[in-house]
Amino acid sequence: MVFRRTGDDERAQLREEDEDGLNVVSGDDEEGGEEESADLFEAGQLCDVCQGEDGRVGLDPTCRGVYEDAGDPVLFGYNCLEQGLKDAWSKVEGVAAVVEPFGDYSAHYYYRLDEMPAYQFVREDVEALSWLMLTVGDNCARCGAQSHVAWLTPDFVDQRLPENRPVFRNLDGEIEHLCPACAAAALAGAYRTLGLPLITAELPRAAMGVLMPTGD
Repeated sequence: MVFRRTGDDERAQLREEDEDGLNVVSGDDEEGGEEESADLFEAGQLCDVCQGEDGRVGLDPTCRGVYEDAGDPVLFGYNCLEQGLKDAWSKVEGVAAVVEPFGDYSAHYYYRLDEMPAYQFVREDVEALSWLMLTVGDNCARCGAQSHVAWLTPDFVDQRLPENRPVFRNLDGEIEHLCPACAAAALAGAYRTLGLPLITAELPRAAMGVLMPTGD
C-alpha cells in the first residue's frame, strides 16, 4: 500500500470541510514528487560510500523531492549503513514517530503530521500521533540521552496499512523512546533483518511526523 496525496478536487474539499485545523494541505509540495524519486536507486547498484558491496538501503533526505536543500540521496550497503544513518540522523531536529519496517514494504516514507489527512490518514490517527509526540523528550530507553523518537513496533499498526481507515492502534501502551543515534542503529538493524534487495528510506524533518513502511 502506498499512501498518496489526494487529487486537487479532494484537496479543495478537505480545505472546505476542515473545521479544526487537522486537514491542513501544504502548497509547498510538488505533485508527482513521489514519482520523481522512484528511480533514485536501483537494485544492483554499488554502495555510494565504499563501492565495495551492493547497495541495499537508499536514504533520501529530500523526501521525494520536496526538500531540495536537504542534501543528496545516498545508497548504503550493509557495512556502511549504521554509521551512515547515524550521521544523517544526527542532523534531525524535532520529534517523530518511527514505525519499525516490516514485511515486503520496500519504502520507508516520512509523512508530516499536518499533511497526513491529504494522504488518506484518518482523523483518529492524526489525533493519536499528535498526542504521542507530546510524550517524547524524556531519556532514551537505550542510552539515556534525550529522546526524539517514539519507536513503534509492527504491533502498533494495522499491517495491511489501509487507506481511509485507522492504521495505528494501542498508542496508549508502552512505547520505547529513542534518541536519534539509537533510532538510527535500530533502523539499520531492522533493514538488515528484512534483507530486501532494496529499500528507500526518508528522514524526518523539523516538523512533527511519522516514518512508516509503504510500497506497492
